[in-house]
Amino acid sequence: MWDFPFVDLTSRKLRPALVASNKELNRISNAIVVLQITSNLNSGFAEYNVGITDRDVIRYAGTRPLRPSLIKPYVVFTLEKSLIRKRIGVLREEKIREVKEGLKRVFGL
Repeated sequence: MWDFPFVDLTSRKLRPALVASNKELNRISNAIVVLQITSNLNSGFAEYNVGITDRDVIRYAGTRPLRPSLIKPYVVFTLEKSLIRKRIGVLREEKIREVKEGLKRVFGL
């Protein structure tokens, strides 16, 4: 979860995101690269979205179940680590592969 500012910068709301940058970059940098996660199942470009459910996440203790959601590999942010408020869990390997394939399609790799 990260502290997402509204456009007018008057308030913020916690939003989920998937960390896409690798462990080495995350270790040496004050910034991380994340992909948007939304619970709006009708948003964006369906051919690029990666659907996830609570079964796709190894949740950390004390976190609530994840609602069915979409990872959007075409909505990429770079954030300062200080904006991270909470870690929910780790995406299972099968879904990580789907996200990687989505990124390849988005960037033509």
